[in-house]
Amino acid sequence: MAKINSLIRIILVLSAGIAMASCTKWNYHDGGTAYGVHDCSMWDYFAKQPRDWDSTRLMIQRAGLQELFEGKGEYGQITFLAPGNLAIMTYLYDNGYRRVNEIPAAECRRLLEKLIIPGRIMVNDVPRGSRSTATGEQTGGKTYTLLDESTAFLWTYQNSYMGIENAGAVHLYLYIREFTESWMIYSSDIQTENGVVQALGNNFLFN
Repeated sequence: MAKINSLIRIILVLSAGIAMASCTKWNYHDGGTAYGVHDCSMWDYFAKQPRDWDSTRLMIQRAGLQELFEGKGEYGQITFLAPGNLAIMTYLYDNGYRRVNEIPAAECRRLLEKLIIPGRIMVNDVPRGSRSTATGEQTGGKTYTLLDESTAFLWTYQNSYMGIENAGAVHLYLYIREFTESWMIYSSDIQTENGVVQALGNNFLFN
């Protein structure tokens, strides 16, 4: 049974990943950076990219956070460490849900508040740093307070290019204790009128 479940999960990831990569502008490329400025709210940007974000929008609505993503209320600017449709589909599968509206509203809010930073943060705002997966030692980077008042450690790393150190692409990483692992932002600095989307990859796991 465990092998069957693993096979189903692999098929789900591969099929959804292929569909998203072939049909959307902001697909999640390992090492890629998506630049874009959108003259609309973050909420409306998600509506324009349903193949990436329709489940994300449903989760935001379920959590009662739609106004926040519309730029209303206490925070005029936010940074969203954004899980896309596939991450949410995987969460549904892992927890025995068939649709987003089956997730308790309080759980949706708890999960999303751990991925929202009040304020507008671009990749260039985050210092170079690192985090050891073996020891948990953190160097450089910067710690940010999340919407639920817990913290996230963010850092950037620059690849070499043609053998030249610090001349390649700059990647943004994050570590949030409750999600147990470090994650790379796959599509970064997607700008809207009320904040920045730093899109997590297809492999992100809420658990």
